[in-house]
Amino acid sequence: MRSDRVLRLAAVASQVMLAGCELDEVTIPRTEPRLSMHSVLSPSALTQVVLLERTRTGSVFLIGPPFDLTDPVVSDQGIAESAATVRLTTPTGQNVFAIEESILRGDGKGAGIYRFPMRGDALQRGGTYRLTVRTIGGVELTAETVVPTGDAALVAEQRDFDRARDTVVIDWPASIGARSYFVRIETPFGPRSFFTDSTRMRLTGDLRNTDVTVLPRVFIPGFPQAVTVSAVDSNYYDWYRTHNDALSGRGLVNRVHGGFGLFGSLVRLRFHEFRVTAPQTEPAAGVFRFDCPPEQRATTPYLSLELYVESSAGRADQADALSGRFERRPTFTQPNEPIDGLLGTVRNGRVELSFLRHWSASDTVEVFTGDIRGDTITGSYRGFGGLVRFVKQR
Repeated sequence: MRSDRVLRLAAVASQVMLAGCELDEVTIPRTEPRLSMHSVLSPSALTQVVLLERTRTGSVFLIGPPFDLTDPVVSDQGIAESAATVRLTTPTGQNVFAIEESILRGDGKGAGIYRFPMRGDALQRGGTYRLTVRTIGGVELTAETVVPTGDAALVAEQRDFDRARDTVVIDWPASIGARSYFVRIETPFGPRSFFTDSTRMRLTGDLRNTDVTVLPRVFIPGFPQAVTVSAVDSNYYDWYRTHNDALSGRGLVNRVHGGFGLFGSLVRLRFHEFRVTAPQTEPAAGVFRFDCPPEQRATTPYLSLELYVESSAGRADQADALSGRFERRPTFTQPNEPIDGLLGTVRNGRVELSFLRHWSASDTVEVFTGDIRGDTITGSYRGFGGLVRFVKQR
């Protein structure tokens, strides 16, 4: 059967050749790198930052190394633009110059990151700020932003949120000069964010994250989740509401003269942190504590589990999804971060848990596999030997 198909394809190819049809070769011209910047003035920030780099043209081979928050341009395989003069002109005409972080650091990181020694509370609401960038090659970028009005929310308001029964209504004062309001909810699968013209929103426990392909729930039991509302200027709104076409490279609204990118401003008007919970009625849900001899307790990396059935399986051959948090034993390397998030599954008493780093579903530090019998979970870790046992406390 396969040979018949090959013969048919060969016959078609022969007919094409006999008909004199040929495919034209098209050479795609190499594009020149453009200077790109990204900067958002924020009254809630300790300093104001500009990221400066060149657009990729295929000259960089992407190997996907680990992203480093202290070196965001280079670690993300960007082409950092160093040794530029970056000046911010305030509404009063004062000029403030940024310093590239690579000059201040001794580890070679920070290329393309320019920081102004200006606290956010010094930003004038309703004032116009002008950013001027000049590279050592003579390329100049300019852009302006008007900072929206409003008092910045600096400290998160803490509250419990039972996903099964609670509904949260958040309102905020109108901001003069704001083009829109940007709502962002942090989740382990990535943020759920959107713009709104309203000054009020209603959040329910069954909200889905349409920014993620598999549409997970926004609120995950066991996780602390920040919710922020910010008044944003037109530059910020237009940049993030538009999209870059993968083929043509067009589509983004760009207001940077001489280059490409964003110079905008925002004021964070509301800042909440929800501790998300849900009823723990299923056998696999509850608080489980490490229950082994004292000599094991002195070396075990994890002390307790707080588990929730995040969602029940739709079919008998599927597993229930679990979520929650774990407590690690304090160490010299992580003395102040004993609690972190976990995700997992349970089916027919078989439990598999992924222990996360920084509450992110994309970064797993350990995997636990075990069985739940009555009020006890017994199993082992992938990277740490020996059987361990957790007993339900409530």
